[in-house]
Amino acid sequence: TSQPNKTKKKLNAIDYFILVAVVLCIAGAALRTFIGSEGNSLSGAVTMEKYVISFKVENIRNSSTEYFAPGEKFYIDSTGQYVGEITGAVSVTPAVFLFEDAGGKYVQAYAPENGDATRIDMTGTLAVSGYMSENGFLVDGTTSLAPGKKITLRSSSIRVEVTVTDIAKVS
Repeated sequence: TSQPNKTKKKLNAIDYFILVAVVLCIAGAALRTFIGSEGNSLSGAVTMEKYVISFKVENIRNSSTEYFAPGEKFYIDSTGQYVGEITGAVSVTPAVFLFEDAGGKYVQAYAPENGDATRIDMTGTLAVSGYMSENGFLVDGTTSLAPGKKITLRSSSIRVEVTVTDIAKVS
């Protein structure tokens, strides 16, 4: 009875290199999960601070201003995330429209007075909680906002698209 020759396989340099690479990849993924994308977990929790977001709403009904009373709470329409509440009174101007004149040039005009159906532009401010990261301002640490960005907000009474005009830290 003859037994076949048993060959013992040894790990060579390439095998060791592959094992080290796999271990480093796993360690890197675990570290990335622990640290997070902003690198804040090792340095402590992110501290939310008070900010004021100035906004503009264009071409809405005059009667809609009653839904922008101080203290009215607003949420992001698509996610339901709380944004903040109205601070102070809102400012109202007649809505601005562009009309083409007989010569083909565009002329700026204001919406005419039409009772409750009068169209207006409105500006106001929201008190929010968030922080300024190297990537910009994050409301509640999650939703990015910047001047010029349009976002649809809702309250218990109205849904409206606003344009962020300014973000300032409350001192």
